[in-house]
Amino acid sequence: MKVKSIPLAQMRNDEHFQFNTEFIDRVDKSEDIRLKIQARYEAYLPIYAQVDEALKKITKSALTADIEAADKRRDTVFRGLVDKSRAAEKHFRAEVQQAAKRLKILFDTYGNLAKRPLNEQTSGVFNLLQELNGRYAADVQTVGIEEWATELQESNDAFAQLYRARFEESAQQTDVVLRTARTELDKAHRIIIERINALVVVEGEEQYKEFIAYWNTVVAKYAAIMAKRKKGKV
Repeated sequence: MKVKSIPLAQMRNDEHFQFNTEFIDRVDKSEDIRLKIQARYEAYLPIYAQVDEALKKITKSALTADIEAADKRRDTVFRGLVDKSRAAEKHFRAEVQQAAKRLKILFDTYGNLAKRPLNEQTSGVFNLLQELNGRYAADVQTVGIEEWATELQESNDAFAQLYRARFEESAQQTDVVLRTARTELDKAHRIIIERINALVVVEGEEQYKEFIAYWNTVVAKYAAIMAKRKKGKV
């Protein structure tokens, strides 16, 4: 069992940042793993901060009126989706109440996505919709929020496309700095992954299998996004 690889250099700037943000989030939630890679992880974090700073400069110039309007629409749809689901907790039918309560647990887990930074919100909504269209699909249908989920998907996609267009146009402003930081971040990330895979060989997979299984699903998610784009579907 080992962490799967992914061609980081082929990622777009926004998804590359999201990928690394998710990695940090997962490592921070896995204290036992973090302690095993502490020195390498501490070297990785400042480079991530450099990438973040370069992206913030791009994002600041990319916040046009159109992007702000698209983000506001997405926020409104997200809040409406959550509100409608929560209202169903008081439905007169027990099965609708139960479905709404299960969805509440999911929504509480993700928190108020509308308050997150733009990059994190796009990624968070994407992940939430995977849950709603996957294992919670029956509950979504029972509560009657299919149209809201569809609208959220459309508004998130519309925002992502508009943001990406502005993002890539503005990227030239800090292209050299960002490219250098990305290259260094990719190197630091690979060093950490190589360390984890080596520890599995030396110590066995038991204490690492949960982390690796989770992270490999994230790698697969981004690999699928990149594969669709390669085929001209994204």
